[in-house]
Amino acid sequence: MVGSQPDPVPRRPAASRATHVDLTDAEILRRGLEAFSELGYEGASVRELAKRLGVNHNFINDRFGSKNNFWRAVVDHAMGAMQSRFSLAFELGSDDYEKLEAVIKAFYSVAANAPQMNRILAAEFVLDSDRLDYIFDKYTTAMLERVEPIAQRLMDAGRMPRISMDILFTALSGPALALTQGGLARRLGRAPSQSDAEWQRITDSLAEVVLRGLLPAEPTA
Repeated sequence: MVGSQPDPVPRRPAASRATHVDLTDAEILRRGLEAFSELGYEGASVRELAKRLGVNHNFINDRFGSKNNFWRAVVDHAMGAMQSRFSLAFELGSDDYEKLEAVIKAFYSVAANAPQMNRILAAEFVLDSDRLDYIFDKYTTAMLERVEPIAQRLMDAGRMPRISMDILFTALSGPALALTQGGLARRLGRAPSQSDAEWQRITDSLAEVVLRGLLPAEPTA
């Protein structure tokens, strides 16, 4: 009689087996941010992402479920850091004029210090995709809900020209996205690298130009 053999240990499906890597979550997301900002969503294949993370090609699907989910995790990580800095600006200023001024200056300063996320936004804003829906629904709408009441009160008081919210957002976001255009800026005379103080001067100057268009006169006493 043939002896019975022990049942083999069942193996978990490949998608459920955790892939061990010697990277922190923050480092994984940072490398993902670099890849998506350089290559774009379509150019960053799962295989290329795995190569840049230094992991096997199953890692993205094992850990995040899909490339799209990984992209969302990268965006959430980067935008969360940007939002925490930007939100402080809404607490500044004693009136709406000063509040909008503080918000615009903070918006450009944050954008200048997050060039990789800024490049991702610049790429996604020209596409009609579920990724744009994700950014708009989760982040853009939240920002506009805080800016719109300030702008509306300024328009009602005659301090600001009456413009639609899409024009206002274009006035704010266009210069912020242009801060990523380093190659063009260098050809126009900007130094290849900037100190923190120089970046502050650049963003303050940019904010001043936009503010004088939105708020052409100083508030009256």
